[in-house]
Amino acid sequence: IFTKTHCGSRCADCPPKRYLETWQSFLKECLSGSRSIPVSDNTQQSSSIVTPQPSIQTKHKKAFTTYHPSLVKKAVHLLRNPFDNLVSRFHHELKEHAKRSDTAQWMKRYPNSIKGFKTWCADQDARYHREERSVDWTTWSHDDNNNLLNYFEGVACHAEFFRYAQWHSLASEVVKKLNIPVLYIYYEDYLTNLDGKTEELLEFLDLPRSGDLPDFDSKKDYSGYFTREERAAASDLMRRVASADGVNL
Repeated sequence: IFTKTHCGSRCADCPPKRYLETWQSFLKECLSGSRSIPVSDNTQQSSSIVTPQPSIQTKHKKAFTTYHPSLVKKAVHLLRNPFDNLVSRFHHELKEHAKRSDTAQWMKRYPNSIKGFKTWCADQDARYHREERSVDWTTWSHDDNNNLLNYFEGVACHAEFFRYAQWHSLASEVVKKLNIPVLYIYYEDYLTNLDGKTEELLEFLDLPRSGDLPDFDSKKDYSGYFTREERAAASDLMRRVASADGVNL
């Protein structure tokens, strides 16, 4: 069964205690999810008159569970350019807040624009400043125990870039621990070789091809969201967070 999981270390607008992960805690999140469980309602009406027994109605309730890692036989690891990924996460937050009661207030503060995006980043950076100062970041760096706080400075949405590098590093470590085959797919390849990547994926999963592929429409251009200097500083931070396997992805 081909399933999707986002694992851990993926919260948005959250303090360090919510996203700092070990490979063990990350794996547990990968294996956790919800499922629908049938609940039978077989209640009989009490009456002095003999009436037919009401039919049994099957209802369902959501239950949360964690599956055993032995059930995982293969993994498909999807990657996207970290800068485009971050803008996409901002757009996801826009959609989520559109469902809530604070929509108008949130959209006024963070409009769907470069300015709104930069305000969103600046507010997150300021909101968790105190919590970040209480963390020993030397234990979360793969670069000779450098204090990552020094590399947070000047990087807008620095926690988002930390989470990106940590997520892909932990995902790589987990598939090694599970000793399972893994296929790496880059989002950008969908734009240039959708048919070829689809065939590669189906072959990896031992699945037959059925039907025609829909068009993959991604004409988004996020190049104006970051300056060259901002990209360089964020890239430097991610290199210091990522493991050797994460850097090579």
